[in-house]
Amino acid sequence: MKLSPQLMRVLPNLLTAAAALYAGYWLKKGYQAGEKVADSATAPIGQAWSDISAWAGGWTPVELTDLIIQPWYLDNNYRLSDEAFSVLSKAYPSEVKQFFSDRVLKSNYRHLIGKPIGAY
Repeated sequence: MKLSPQLMRVLPNLLTAAAALYAGYWLKKGYQAGEKVADSATAPIGQAWSDISAWAGGWTPVELTDLIIQPWYLDNNYRLSDEAFSVLSKAYPSEVKQFFSDRVLKSNYRHLIGKPIGAY
């Protein structure tokens, strides 16, 4: 079988392109493997740097404190303001459901206004 002259002229270019694609594929695979190794090797250093810079900047972890229903959260009818309801329902969703009925503080919990409320 004889190849056409046009194919003979294009064949080296096709083979070069195929070889370049093949080499690029393996280079990419090697780069990805090297990147994974570099990530795992530098992760402890990065975490240590993060911890040191946080400590030097005065960072402290946020701790959720006991719920305190402040008097200014409520109106004269013991109803939560819109802003207080928005904040408290995100931070203390189960407590808000337990202590309030339609955003009004239940009468049996009114003695807790202004006091830290632990586990109830």
